[in-house]
Amino acid sequence: MDNYFNYFTEIERHFQSRRESFTLLSTLDWVLIETWKDQGVPLELVLKGVDRAFSKARRPVGSLAYCAGAVAEVIEEQKELRTEAPEPPGFGTDEVRDYVGRLASTVRALEDRWPEFAARIASIADGIAATDASDLRAGENALNAIEDKLTSIIEIAADESVLIEVRNEVERGMAPVRSRMTVEQLAMLERQLWKRKLMERYGVPRLSLFYLF
Repeated sequence: MDNYFNYFTEIERHFQSRRESFTLLSTLDWVLIETWKDQGVPLELVLKGVDRAFSKARRPVGSLAYCAGAVAEVIEEQKELRTEAPEPPGFGTDEVRDYVGRLASTVRALEDRWPEFAARIASIADGIAATDASDLRAGENALNAIEDKLTSIIEIAADESVLIEVRNEVERGMAPVRSRMTVEQLAMLERQLWKRKLMERYGVPRLSLFYLF
């Protein structure tokens, strides 16, 4: 499978070509692609699912989320083709080091927002800065684990009103795919969408090497 950037790009291009008109992918659409990537779904299965969704559609398809059920069907039919998630894009050592340093600095700034969690946030920022990304997959896995810790802190530190607003946004965002995916797939997609929206609310970038392009 191609790298993450091509995975996103090829799915977007294929969807646009089937629509025969341009439309921006929604946040849910991008998180949906991210979920397929994390599940290790081969690109060809996603594209086949998109084709199937369009072939069955009785009305214009305006969102990639509409194709989620058809992609899930194809995945179920061809489980043996499941593979590992794509490799992160290749970058120079200095470029990766600078990017990881910027992630650490952004997270460290949260100490001023939530001083009661300053020690834990500083520890997380130190962990980000110390991430060895010479092996991109190992570095990505390390950042993913750190992101889970950071998300847990934000969930505790955030105002209840913010959490309610984000939860409502997630519920609205998930509505188009509730009837088109399995319980397991919905849980994974909902968690990804929750993390993305919560971190966006506080100006925190996703802790991933895949956004380094």
